[in-house]
Amino acid sequence: MIRPARPTDLLAVAKLSEAVGVTAPPLRGTLIDERDGDVAGYVRYQTLGTVGYVRALVTGPRSTDASLPLMLAAAVALRSAGVREWHLDVRPESPTINIYEQLGMRPAHRSAALRFPWARLPDLPREPATALPVASDDEDDIERALGLLGGQLAMARRRPRLVLRQLRDEACAPVGIAALDPDGARIFRVSRPALAAPLLAALRPHAIHTDLSVVLEDDDLVNLLASHGARVILRLLHYSGLVP
Repeated sequence: MIRPARPTDLLAVAKLSEAVGVTAPPLRGTLIDERDGDVAGYVRYQTLGTVGYVRALVTGPRSTDASLPLMLAAAVALRSAGVREWHLDVRPESPTINIYEQLGMRPAHRSAALRFPWARLPDLPREPATALPVASDDEDDIERALGLLGGQLAMARRRPRLVLRQLRDEACAPVGIAALDPDGARIFRVSRPALAAPLLAALRPHAIHTDLSVVLEDDDLVNLLASHGARVILRLLHYSGLVP
């Protein structure tokens, strides 16, 4: 039986997450596959306007057949919320890719999770740009210019202790955007790799760790940071498609 998560599921979800080596999700937006009173798997989704994200799909080692029913249940929930398009990130070697493609999703782009040592920031090539805070009135302009989804910055603002910084060029056009919280950069996008240095410099006073955790979609930027000491932790594929 697939149902919304309840507070009483918290311990079982945490145990299942620990068993497969992932962080337990918030229960809001999480659907549970319950079998014989046990949590066999779960899926967590989020909505952003008419776009949905599958943030986690986890099944127990003896319940791999739960993946497709959970994804179908998430699709129903997203459709009922007015979502037409959904997205997710997955490791290239994951067997669940077959399920995503069965549901009509296709790879949109690659990404990489990195840890960049702040000590190497002075070594990066740098293109001039002005770093500024992000006002609410700036969000639409930035999202259009840098290829973010509409409403993505407003959603990012909901995170506690978030720092938003943008870059503007000499013509005052948006050329970079970043959202930093204590765990790392939730958003980091620049028009050109050499703009990463001024954007990182704007974030540095707010960072609390010696390394910056960041997920990037730009292969050239990944290669630039890797050549300056960044460690690639994980390679991912971004899948998207219409909700079935």
